[in-house]
Formats: sequence, C-alpha cells, structure tokens
Amino acid sequence: MLKKVLEQGRENADAALERLLPPATQYPTSIHQAMRHSVFAGGKRLRPILCMEAGRMIRAACTTSHEGALPAGIEQVGAALEMLHTYSLIHDDLPALDNDDLRRGRPTSHKVFGEAIAILAGDALQTLAYEVLSRLICPAEARVAMIREIAYGTGTIDGMIGGQVVDLEAEHKKPDLATLEYIHRSKTAALITASVVSGGIYAGAAAPDIAHLRIYGQSIGLAFQIVDDVLDLTQTSEQLGKTAGKDAAAEKTTYPALFGIEESLRKADTLVDKACAELNEYGPAASTLKDLARYLVERKK
Repeated sequence: MLKKVLEQGRENADAALERLLPPATQYPTSIHQAMRHSVFAGGKRLRPILCMEAGRMIRAACTTSHEGALPAGIEQVGAALEMLHTYSLIHDDLPALDNDDLRRGRPTSHKVFGEAIAILAGDALQTLAYEVLSRLICPAEARVAMIREIAYGTGTIDGMIGGQVVDLEAEHKKPDLATLEYIHRSKTAALITASVVSGGIYAGAAAPDIAHLRIYGQSIGLAFQIVDDVLDLTQTSEQLGKTAGKDAAAEKTTYPALFGIEESLRKADTLVDKACAELNEYGPAASTLKDLARYLVERKK
C-alpha cells in the first residue's frame, strides 16, 4: 500500500511540476534548463507526498470514508514545496556552502551550468513557488495561512535558512545538544513541518488538527535528519546519490558525532513513535501518514 502511495505521489507531484515550470525551450533557455535539471533529477518528492497525504487525512476526517480523496488542486501546493526544497539543494551544493559535485546521482547545478546560473536557478525556483501559492484556488484565508507557514519554515528564525547558517558556523567546533537540535529542527524539520501543516490547511484543518500535524511534522522531520546523518556515515556515494562522508570531513554537528550511530537510531525511532501517537485520534484515516513516518527511519536498513 505504501509503495503505491509513494509512486502515485511522485507521479502527481511530477505532473504538477511539469505543468508549472517553464519549458526548457522558453527564452532565456539557460535558466529554465537549469531549473529543470535539478527539479527533475529524481527526488523522492517526500515533501509533496506528505503535504498531499496530510490533506487526504484531514479530508477523510471530515467525511464518512476512511479512504479520503485528495483535495482538488493540492498537488500544486506540493509542487511549490518541491521547488523550494530544490532551490535549497542547489544553493547548499554551491562552493561557498557545502561545495558538492553530486546530487540525486547527477552532477550538481553549478557543475553543469556554472555558479552564476545555479544561483539564479535557485532564486527562480523560490520566486516561482510563491507565485504558484498565490494562485491557489482556495479560500483567501487558507492561501495566506499557507504562504505564511511556508515562508516562516524557510526563513531565518527557526527556519531552513537559519538552520543552514548555524550549520555552517558550527563546522569544526565541538558539537553541543542545543546547537545540534536547532540545526536539525530548522534546516530540515521546518520545511517538512510546513509541508504537513500546509496540506492540512488546504484541506480545511481546524486549529486542533494543525496542532497535531505540527507535532507530527516536527517529530518526523527531526527523525529524517538523524537518519540522514547516519546514512552519510554508513552508505556509499552511489547508494546516497550524493557525496558520502561529507559531514565527517567538514566536522559537522550531527547526532552520530554526539551520540554515536546506535543511540542516534534509537532517538529516531522514539521520534517516529511520538509522531504516530499524535495522529491516533484520526483512526484508520491516519494510517498512511503513520506508514510514511516509519518509512523515513526504515531507510537506515
């Protein structure tokens, strides 16, 4: 069942991205080719899938069916989230930041198109994401709430950019728990949380629903990054689709660096249990989101 959800979610996200991104032949072609190079490099589409499935759960909770249908148009929210995620990857890989040559098994944007176009491709994806969000067909209050949620999740205060800044500044320093948690919750978990919450908002979630979704998103987001840190130590570049061992080489602040691999994985499992417990009141309608939470940590196998 989860395999089908992942496949269908990727297809829905990719179809929306194909519709929303300018074609590679659109003038000026270099920027549009660069945007598409990174967006269609074969990512898992985790954030769009979480967004869509959160919307499905909330929609199911409002009906007599536990299956629930995807709210019409929610795949556009997911596409905007994927654009933002991809922009962050393009910029993270630049020589001034993580300086990586490989992403999702392909040469990074700046290796193919040069640093200037790579920077602009990231900028363009961020700009397009908010244009897409501004055009969503939904109540104005929901549209504004989603834009606010996603903008905060990618910003400098407890958001993705702030987490990246602290991550850079923590390199080659002895890690401490407070810094570690800030980096993980901001750099990775914030956008994952925004994805889940925005999917709920789009589907008409009430304040108590949003509170449950937020805790779920924060918990799985942190678990996801912990497992990513472990995989960086235990898998090859071919398995990861990006350069392995980068965290250790840069002396980055990671959970394995502070707690070791086994304890880190136990913490990830505990976070997933917490995330799943947060959705218990939704009954069978929450089964897919719970399966997705477990899938995030099962990558360690």
